[in-house]
Amino acid sequence: MQLDEIIKTKYDDLRLIKRLDIPDIGISQRNRKLALSKRKSLFSIVESLKKEIGFVSLNQPKEKVYIPILRSIKTSSLIDSKVFEETTRELYGLDKENVFTGLDLFEKILKIRNDEKRIRKNFEKFENFLSRHFFEKKALEIISHIGEKNIRFLVDGEERKIHDIGDGIQSIISLLFPIFTALPNTWFFIEEPETHLHPGLQRIFIETLINDDFLKGKNLRYFFTTHSNHFLDLTLEMEKISIFQFEKKSVEKYEVKTNVKPNKTILDVLGVNTSSVFLSNTSLWVEGPTDRKYVAKWLRLYNKLEGKKLLKEDIDFAFFEYGGNLIAHYLFDKNGEEINYEKVPEHIKAFSLSNKILLLADSDLAKGSSKKGKRRKILEELSSEKDNFKYLNTIVVEIENLLPMEVIKGFSHLLVKEVHHDKLEGIEFSKEDYSNERLGFFYKKMFKNVKIPEKDQKAFLAKSGTLKNDYKLKLCNYFLEYQIEYEQLVKENNTLKEIIEGLYNFIEA
Repeated sequence: MQLDEIIKTKYDDLRLIKRLDIPDIGISQRNRKLALSKRKSLFSIVESLKKEIGFVSLNQPKEKVYIPILRSIKTSSLIDSKVFEETTRELYGLDKENVFTGLDLFEKILKIRNDEKRIRKNFEKFENFLSRHFFEKKALEIISHIGEKNIRFLVDGEERKIHDIGDGIQSIISLLFPIFTALPNTWFFIEEPETHLHPGLQRIFIETLINDDFLKGKNLRYFFTTHSNHFLDLTLEMEKISIFQFEKKSVEKYEVKTNVKPNKTILDVLGVNTSSVFLSNTSLWVEGPTDRKYVAKWLRLYNKLEGKKLLKEDIDFAFFEYGGNLIAHYLFDKNGEEINYEKVPEHIKAFSLSNKILLLADSDLAKGSSKKGKRRKILEELSSEKDNFKYLNTIVVEIENLLPMEVIKGFSHLLVKEVHHDKLEGIEFSKEDYSNERLGFFYKKMFKNVKIPEKDQKAFLAKSGTLKNDYKLKLCNYFLEYQIEYEQLVKENNTLKEIIEGLYNFIEA
C-alpha cells in the first residue's frame, strides 16, 4: 500500500474513533476523567503524527538536480557538451545525480520540441517568462538550430544568437530552464546563483521562485550557496526563505548557524563594504517596509496591463526607506523652522545615488500650519520645479487607507474570533467611510455596530487610532497574498489610480 493510501486509511480510522462513545472505565468520576484525558492526549499524538507523515509524503523529492558553478549555455564545436557535467561528476563523486550545466541545452530543447504536450507546455511557460521580463512582452520562441547545433531566439520573427542577448539573461536561462521544465516536487541544489547576475536580475530570479504561480504549483525546493549581499537583503522581505551561515573555524571544524538574520557580522563574513552598492534609474522613497511592499505589488499589477513596459526593481527603480523622522531632520531644524529650501535637493541627493527621486508620504491629515504641513509645501514646490524629483501624497490618512474595500473587509476576519465571522459577512460600507479614518478606530466602530465584544477582539488598536505595527504587517501580508487584478484594485479608487500611474510614468520617463 502506498504511503498516501495508508495516511487516508488511518485518517478515516481517527474520525471513527472520535465518534465512538468511551465507556465508564473507572470506579470514580476522577479516574474516568483521567482516563478520558489520556485517551484524548493519545489521539492528539496520533493525529499530529498523521500530519507529520502527510507533510513528509507531500514533500518527498521526486528528483534532485544539481546546478554547479561550472555552467554556461554557450557552446562550441571545440567543446564537448558533456565536459562540464563529467568534470563535476569526477570532482565531487556524483554518479547517479542529475547534473545540469547548460552546455547540452541544444539537445534538451530539441527533445522538448518533440515531446508530449505536458512537457512542451512547461517550456512555453518558460518562454513566456523570458518574453515578459526581458523582451518587452514580444513573441518569443527558442529553437535548436540543427546546422550550428546551437540555440537561437526568435523575437517577433527576428532571429538572435546566444551571444546577442547578454550574459545576465544567459545566466537566468541556465538557472531557470531546468526549474520551469522540472517535475513536481523536484529539489534543486545551486552553486552561486548570483554569478553574472546584476542585483536587479538577482531580484527577478528570487521573486520568480517565490511568486510565480506556475512554479508554486509544482512544490519545488531550492538550496543555494551564495556570497551575495543582495540575496541576503532580499530575504528581509520574504518569509519563505531560511538563511544558514557557514564559517570555517579550523581545518576540520565549521560553525553553522541556522535561521540567521542579516547583520554586520554576516556582511563581514561575505566581505561586504560601503562600496558594495548599485545604481538604479529611480529611487523611490517610502516611509517603511510595508510601504515598499504595497508599492511593489501595485507596480507589478499595473505592469500586467497590455502594452505596459515591465519595470524591474533594482534596475529601473530601487526603494529607500526614509522614515518620517529622517525627512523632518533634514528639512527642518529642531524648532520646526524651515531651512533654506534651496538646499533641500542637496540634502535629498546626499541619501541617493539615483538620477531621479520620487518621495511618497502619508497624509496623516496634517494641517498646512503644522510641521508636516510645512514640509509637504516645501516638497510640493520642489516637485513642481525639478524634473528629477517628484513628491506624491497619499491624500488619505495612511497608505493602508488606499486599499480596496474587499481587502479591508476580508482582513477584519483576522481581528476577531472565528465565532463572529458570520456577523462580518453582512457588513456594508463605502470607500469614503474609511479613507480619512484611522483604521484602528474604523475597525473598532465596525465591531461595535455588529455587537462583537471587546474580549473577542484582537489587540490591534494603537494609541494613535491606527493599527499597531504588527497588525499593519499582517494587513500588508494579507494584501500580498490576496488575488486581485489591477482593474479591481483601482475600481472606485481614483486616488490610488493616480498614485500608481504617477509612480509608473515618473520611473518610465
